[in-house]
Amino acid sequence: MDAFNAIIEIAGPLLLGLASGALFRQVVQPRILAQLGDRVRRVTSATSTWSLVVQICVALVLAVACHASNAMATLMWLHEHLPSPPFPLTLELLHWVFLGATFFSGYCVALIPTSGTEEEQASGTT
Repeated sequence: MDAFNAIIEIAGPLLLGLASGALFRQVVQPRILAQLGDRVRRVTSATSTWSLVVQICVALVLAVACHASNAMATLMWLHEHLPSPPFPLTLELLHWVFLGATFFSGYCVALIPTSGTEEEQASGTT
């Protein structure tokens, strides 16, 4: 039963992030791109896609570091290497960071363009 709970703990925020990102991409992003006009090329460029990939990698590293299996080691490392923050670093805080990083990973994955023609359509270069 613990393995099932671990899968649900990871899959829940990841799937919620994927759904939220897909909904944003289908509903909100076209409206934003329409308002940007000529500046839309910068938003839909290959550079923005690579920045999404970097954000996904950072979020996944954060999620792995804050997962329950690594949380104690991460907490000890933070206490050793960081000055005292204005809030206490606890396992519960790391758990919430894990959930947020997992959600953000799914959200960013859903925002990656699926093809080069999608970027061209958004920028109006077809």
